Amino acid sequence: GDASTLNRSLTVVKIAKPNQDMRFDVPVIGIKTIEVMREAGASCLAIDAGRCLLLDGAAVIEAADGADISIVAG
Repeated sequence: GDASTLNRSLTVVKIAKPNQDMRFDVPVIGIKTIEVMREAGASCLAIDAGRCLLLDGAAVIEAADGADISIVAG
């Protein structure tokens, strides 16, 4: 493939660092995350289940659906 194939396959991974203090520094996903991913041509957001905060979850999911971005948790 060419460079456009690489752009379409961009995946963003949002995880906490191994020793990250979750009391003060929690990874956050919000509408802005999805907007930036859409602008970058990303197609997938992988998150660390139970260790990421989803702000306004319904709106984030709706925005991701509208941008053809899959969200997976593991």
